[in-house]
Amino acid sequence: MKFKEFRRQMKKDVFTTHEAQIVAYAYQTDLINLQLHTWTRLGELTRLKRGVYLFTDSNPGIEIIASQLCSPCYFSLEYILNLHGIIPEAVFTYTLVTTRPTRTFRTPRGDFSFRTIRSSAFAGFDTTSLLATPEKALIDYLYLNSSRLEPSDTFWDESRLRLPDHFDLDLARSFAALFHSRKLGLLLTSLYSHAASETTGPASQKR
Repeated sequence: MKFKEFRRQMKKDVFTTHEAQIVAYAYQTDLINLQLHTWTRLGELTRLKRGVYLFTDSNPGIEIIASQLCSPCYFSLEYILNLHGIIPEAVFTYTLVTTRPTRTFRTPRGDFSFRTIRSSAFAGFDTTSLLATPEKALIDYLYLNSSRLEPSDTFWDESRLRLPDHFDLDLARSFAALFHSRKLGLLLTSLYSHAASETTGPASQKR
């Protein structure tokens, strides 16, 4: 099968080996696998992980790549927290949560880190962009890192976590309830109280 014909029939930028075999159903499986390997070697295709490819000159959204690497998933944790200014540090890895086992994929289109949460807490994100709300991203972060976090003003000062003005505490509490974790509730209350004291304390009144 010629590459141009294969691409015309595939009609998507990111695909699996199984999908390639469906498109090229008239060819033997071993021959299609060899063809994918050849096109990858020639630079026509880029291998994202075993059994997942993209057309090298295509530019699919990161949500499409992520969902092919590990599904179901959504962007959360440090990546979303940085987008909303909750953490100041630059983030060079796409961080996501999934109900599947924790794992990391290093691809030519970026590194994708997936961490596991319970299926009952898999909520709080846009189903098209796969972006979590800032409230859910924070709750996921607090829960998955709870063993090293402390509910104290001193700790929050050192952590440099900062809540945006539009942060919805009630929404965050509703997400926290999905985890059934007492410490998570304590961490959220402590962080929110610390953030409130910073905006109403003497230092803020001088600004």
